Amino acid sequence: MSIIVDDKVYFIERQKNGAYWLDATFSLSDLGGTVPGFGDRYALAIHKSGTAIAEVVGRYFLRHIDEAAGSEWYVWFIVVQQIVLQEQHDLFRIFSTVYKEDIRGNPVKQKLAAKKESEERGFEYWEEQDREREKHRPLRRLDAREERVLRFMIAHPDCLTADTIPEAGEKTLEMLAKVGVVRPGAKASRGMREWSVTDEGRAEVKRIDTYRNWKF
Repeated sequence: MSIIVDDKVYFIERQKNGAYWLDATFSLSDLGGTVPGFGDRYALAIHKSGTAIAEVVGRYFLRHIDEAAGSEWYVWFIVVQQIVLQEQHDLFRIFSTVYKEDIRGNPVKQKLAAKKESEERGFEYWEEQDREREKHRPLRRLDAREERVLRFMIAHPDCLTADTIPEAGEKTLEMLAKVGVVRPGAKASRGMREWSVTDEGRAEVKRIDTYRNWKF
């Protein structure tokens, strides 16, 4: 089973009515390799629109198992809830001053910020990649031994009979032929059936490798 360890932290905001919505996504490198804990605060300032502060009220390390895909996804979700502080106006006055003097007027930091924004693709990107990955899902439902036999036959096209293919027997080869990844041929001089890999067999191995090694 392939393991996907997500390097992003997803922020979910809890509304006053009890509903939740995905508010923001940050890479672990953006957060200095740390995951915000209870009591940490997340401040939002929208230029000329308003400000908000949310406090961490929940942390979930999710282990998502997809048995059909043969994969596990590990990821952090942080739950925040909006709060109102008496000193909020003064805090954001200072935040705004630092932004204007240190960020807005610095072209290098502007470029870095734009680059990070373009790289920040979040959960929607992950879902899109998962949909693309599904296009390469293996079709023939080979078990581990059948896959090893097929790979050996591709790598050793001169091994044509069951006795020259490790872990293979006539029944295994017949099963592979049934799903279209190998085909039977004539009998060899020793009286054993010869087998060869079909184009579909090579395509199935390619699908397996693409699906299993998909980079998110």
